[in-house]
Amino acid sequence: MASVKPLATFFFSHGSPRTLVDETDTTAFAQKIGEYARREGVQGVVWMAAHWETHEDTIEMSDIISRCPIPLMKAPVEWYEEYKINSSPALAQRCYDKLKDAGFNVSLNDKLSLMHLTSRMYPDYHESPPMTIMSVNGRFDPWFHLKIGMALRALRHDKILLIGTGGGVHNLYSVSWHRMLLYQDTLTRTKPLDLNLDGFGNSMKECVVKNSGPQLGRSLARLLAHPHFLQSNPTPEHFLPMVYAAGGCSTWDDDKEEYTNIFGGENWEMDTQLNVNFAFGLQKQDKIFSALQQQERNLPVSRLVESAH
Repeated sequence: MASVKPLATFFFSHGSPRTLVDETDTTAFAQKIGEYARREGVQGVVWMAAHWETHEDTIEMSDIISRCPIPLMKAPVEWYEEYKINSSPALAQRCYDKLKDAGFNVSLNDKLSLMHLTSRMYPDYHESPPMTIMSVNGRFDPWFHLKIGMALRALRHDKILLIGTGGGVHNLYSVSWHRMLLYQDTLTRTKPLDLNLDGFGNSMKECVVKNSGPQLGRSLARLLAHPHFLQSNPTPEHFLPMVYAAGGCSTWDDDKEEYTNIFGGENWEMDTQLNVNFAFGLQKQDKIFSALQQQERNLPVSRLVESAH
């Protein structure tokens, strides 16, 4: 009996609440993940999302999740009030068992809200597969989160998607709030691009598109020691879901010519918030994301050099 090909894993940035209505590379990528999921007959989604942190060495799985209540900033999204998440206690229990067997201090949480980009993947919530969501661990150890992804890796063969959502550069102390508060506009740039933040963004892309197998997870985990990481992510809970998603594709079995990791586009919001998107372990012959791919094999090294001065 032929083995089922493993699904790719994904990271995409949830962005500001304006992501519900603004059309960007990020929303296009989320929509493509939904197309990919429907085509592949996905049976469930296991999220790790920013905004939920657990203490000490714990990790939690939510078996009852609901729509995330967010400020809508006058956005015309009345339908969002009716959007329902297809939460799955059975899938949460399955992940709990795998993590427990792998030695994690994991528990079940009976209620949590899920980030809003679910609606970009599944505009009709009736089509949504069962979902569960897990916490980020508040010690912010990248190797811990990498191992979580590796512990759940086998679910990819059972048509279960592993998705991390957060942000590439997420520093709420430095963003420009005024256009959002005054005009409900997060996309207009009001000051020059910060080269340190841009350099960190390029480093993320290099780690993804130039590595595979164990080197993929290691390279992203080591980014916490990047000279501009703390400026980019003073609290790492938005970055670590990326490490989790990469962990699902970071074994020697993933280091094969038939797989590729891709950059799925990006957009800046409020001047200094970078929404960046990746697919890990995608079959090379799969062209569903080809229209969104921006080849990053020859990244602008000059910008990285400039940002260091």
